[in-house]
Amino acid sequence: MSLSCYISLEKSGSVGTLWLDREDKYNALSTELWSAIPEALDNLVSDEAIKVIILAGRGKHFCVGIDLIDSDMLGQQAQPASSEALANLRQLEGTGRFQAAISSLAECALPVIAVIQGHCLGAGIDLISACDVRVCSADANFSVRETRIGIVADIGTLQRLPKIITAGHVAELAYTGKDIDAHRAEKIGLVNDVYESFTAAFDAAMAMAAEIAANSTLAVRGTKFILRQSEDLTTDQSLLLNGMFTLMTSLKSNDLKESMAAFVARRPAKYTGS
Repeated sequence: MSLSCYISLEKSGSVGTLWLDREDKYNALSTELWSAIPEALDNLVSDEAIKVIILAGRGKHFCVGIDLIDSDMLGQQAQPASSEALANLRQLEGTGRFQAAISSLAECALPVIAVIQGHCLGAGIDLISACDVRVCSADANFSVRETRIGIVADIGTLQRLPKIITAGHVAELAYTGKDIDAHRAEKIGLVNDVYESFTAAFDAAMAMAAEIAANSTLAVRGTKFILRQSEDLTTDQSLLLNGMFTLMTSLKSNDLKESMAAFVARRPAKYTGS
C-alpha cells in the first residue's frame, strides 16, 4: 500500500511496516517523504488488527538525512520574501512541520521498532531516536551530521538522544559529527542488538513485534503512555499518574480477567484489548 511516492505500508497479521521508499536517493527526507509520515502512522494505528509498527528503509541505506536540494525546509532561504522577518517566519514554520512529522513517531500510540541498515545520518538519527526500540545490521553506521554542514540539529536529536545514551556520548557525536559503526552503537546503547544482515535484523524486529503483539494491547499502549508522560514528571508525579491510570483501566479490563482465567486454565490468553 502506498500513501505517497516515497512511503509504502505493509501489514502482516498484527504488525505494520512503514517503509521509507525512496531507494534511489538512499531515503533522503524530501518534503513529500517526511510530511507523509504522520498520515502513514495514522493509517496503521487506526487499523485495529495492527498492534506494533516497524520503521524501515528500502535499499542499501536506512536514511542519509534531509534532502538538501528537494526539501523546502532548508531551501526557504533561497525563496523570495518581502522582508527578512517573513523569510525567518517561513523558515520557522517549515522547521515546525518537520519537527511535528518526526514527533509523530514518538507520539504514536503503538510501539515503534526501527530497523537500520547502511547509513543513518543526520535526520535519520532524528527518526530512530523518536522510535521505542532500535535494531540494526552489521553494516549500519550512524552520524549526528549537522555540525559538519554548519547547522544545529533542530528536529529532535538533541532532545531525544540524551534519553537514550549518556551525556558524554551525546556530546561527542553531536559536536564532532563523526560516524560510528554498529558495534559502537550497540556498546553505547543506541541500538538494542546488531545482526549480520538487514534481513536478519528485520526478522528479529518482526519476532520482537510478535512478542509484543501477543500481550494485552490495552496494557502495551498504557505502558507506552506512562513511559511517555513520565519523561516530564517527577517520580512521585509519575507514580500518582500510573496508579490512577491502572485503577481506571487495567484493573477493570477484560484483558486482566482473561489473563487470570488463562493462568488458571494453563492456556494462552486471548486478549481483546478491552
